[in-house]
Amino acid sequence: MRNSKLGRIIDQLTKKEKQTIQGSILSPILDGKDYHLTLFTFLISLLKKSDKVTRGEINNKIYKNKISDAQLRLHMSELYRIISLALVLLKAKEDPYYQDEVLIDRYKDNEDEKLYDSQFTISTKRLENYPYRNADYHELKFELGFKKGTHISNSNRTRDLNLQELLDDLDHISISKKLRQACFAIGHNSVYGQSYNYGLLQTYIEHIEKNDLTKIPSIRLYYSGYKMLSTPKEAEFFNEFKKDIDELKHLFPDDELQGIYRFAINQCIRLLNRGHLEYGNISLDLYQEALENKYLMVEGHLSRFTYRNIAAIAVKIGEYDRAETFTSDHKSDLKKEEQNSAYHFNLALISYHRQDFDTALSSLQIVDFKDHLFNLAAKVIQMKVYYESEEYDLLESHLDAMQMYILRKKVIGYHKINYKNIMKMSRKLLKTNKTDRQAVSKLCDEINSLEVLTEKKWLLSRLEPT
Repeated sequence: MRNSKLGRIIDQLTKKEKQTIQGSILSPILDGKDYHLTLFTFLISLLKKSDKVTRGEINNKIYKNKISDAQLRLHMSELYRIISLALVLLKAKEDPYYQDEVLIDRYKDNEDEKLYDSQFTISTKRLENYPYRNADYHELKFELGFKKGTHISNSNRTRDLNLQELLDDLDHISISKKLRQACFAIGHNSVYGQSYNYGLLQTYIEHIEKNDLTKIPSIRLYYSGYKMLSTPKEAEFFNEFKKDIDELKHLFPDDELQGIYRFAINQCIRLLNRGHLEYGNISLDLYQEALENKYLMVEGHLSRFTYRNIAAIAVKIGEYDRAETFTSDHKSDLKKEEQNSAYHFNLALISYHRQDFDTALSSLQIVDFKDHLFNLAAKVIQMKVYYESEEYDLLESHLDAMQMYILRKKVIGYHKINYKNIMKMSRKLLKTNKTDRQAVSKLCDEINSLEVLTEKKWLLSRLEPT
């Protein structure tokens, strides 16, 4: 039942939505029947208590098996459609801009000039007070302008047509969305190695630069984001993007700022991994700002990846207390089923860097790794512990196991390159005679030549004279 369409849609309802729908099923607009209300009431109570609910149980408890399974399926299908319609109506109730659009169209179709003019004035004023200047704003502006233009055209007042403004709005919508999607595509490519055809993007870039369209906030922010992501080695483009975020973030909604902050944080991490340690504190500050404003929360929870990354960055720049404080303070922000594993992973990471190897290994044993990247990150901690404890036989076996894991799990893109480089350089580290200056120098040069190698600093530190 829980995996059925009806079970899934009920599972996703908030407490307030359940109450509203329960009180509205019998209303004329939803046109539900008594049996729909009975079924809905029963299901929201039962699904809260049990994962295993069958149609047979529902038929027995509600209908005393007096209807056929086919009839029950029909009732469930009808209830699904009722809930779907209710969700659409609830969304429409919360969206005054959608209401404006519907009412303007209705009054125009009914040729009621008085109501049309009144609603258009209300809609225009509401748009002027729209808090954001993202692509959604330009879409609302275009739709309102288009309706106005169509109305004027039908009234034979062609001299008042706002065609240039409509054309400009369409450009702003298209360019803003294209740049935003290009930023996501570049980020996806860097992690998974998936290449994309960017179509007219270069034409858009030239058009932006030729016509000074960076004065449009939604274009300016994603234009500087695109430059940063497409030129990842240049720190100056990150600084420009960060400046634009600080100046324009009040013009974007929280869900969009989540992606914007992730673009900046991921670029910080790339620069940090290339040895620019000053970007460690910058990325932590970005994380802190995003956490305070809940930009990084997904359905009310902090991702275990974000939780790990923040602690890892703090550790990487030697901020162990900051890492530990964050790990304790934000454990409850994780999904309940992930809290124990993610907490002990962070604890293992911090303990290793404090040279408390016993605590690090015991913490790793508690963690239940179901994610490939978490598993590989844990294996790297184990690798370091074995090396620094001079457990070289264990380390050899461990590296063999890591190699098989990567092949078996098909780790791809940036992460595959990174972990293969870690293993390769670690094996060479084991075989290099530390008293042979020429051999040490050669390995140092090889390690430094690798662009994708998150453990570069650690590997080089093992080659330094003691």
